[in-house]
Amino acid sequence: MAIVVNFCVSLLLTLLAVTYAHADMGLAPLRQVLSVEQPRGTFTVSNASEHIMDGRVSWVDLSATDIGYAPATPDARSHLSAAPYLMVSPAQFRLKPGERMQVEVWIKDGVEIPKGERRSHLLIETDASRTPIRKASNSGLQVDVGLGISAPVILRNGDDAKAKFTETRLLRDDQGLLMLETTIAPRGNISSYGRLVVNFTPENAPTRELGRRENVAGFLDAPERTITVPFGFVALNAGELELRFEGSDEFEGVLFDRRLFDVAPPD
Repeated sequence: MAIVVNFCVSLLLTLLAVTYAHADMGLAPLRQVLSVEQPRGTFTVSNASEHIMDGRVSWVDLSATDIGYAPATPDARSHLSAAPYLMVSPAQFRLKPGERMQVEVWIKDGVEIPKGERRSHLLIETDASRTPIRKASNSGLQVDVGLGISAPVILRNGDDAKAKFTETRLLRDDQGLLMLETTIAPRGNISSYGRLVVNFTPENAPTRELGRRENVAGFLDAPERTITVPFGFVALNAGELELRFEGSDEFEGVLFDRRLFDVAPPD
């Protein structure tokens, strides 16, 4: 006998939803930046599932935290939200399996963009659909999954993006493998965006890259952003470790911050 379990998962609420959302629905690019010079942007929504997808498009305001996002409070929303200045179309859609469509966002005609930066998240939600899950037992399991996926839309009226590393340390994960944890503190009047790159130069050996993290944003509403970069091995020889926060997209070619650390030989 099949067991039917009804639940709805959202990218905004649980990491589990990331698996479902990326398996069935795609949203690209990861972000949009709008300004007087660039008043319009386009997202592409794709249906990678085997069923018809009925969806809704709306705005949601999320405050940045040190590790992600949290629902914005009314007070935070008053000085954070970009939604009052923006338009989006369409508000609803239907996609057959394999189809894709475009969602446009733009600045309302005649509005005056406030100084600095505001941000709202484009939220794509779909109705629940029946999804079978394989089990090792004779009983089947079916799940009604409603997807939610979001991307920040940044309304910008400034050009001073800065960021600094504050605290950096080497840690070990549950398997004993090395990883680097660092915090990024945003500066200036707009957010920073880029990649975190860790290089290592052993004594008397060429430099090699230990790891990187893409899509790193330093939003002004979070005093710090904590980032981890796994290395996948248990020890480092003596040498010099370099940590870089490099800009990407509109900040390509910018080096926000760079730190060097001496690594002692292992005991």
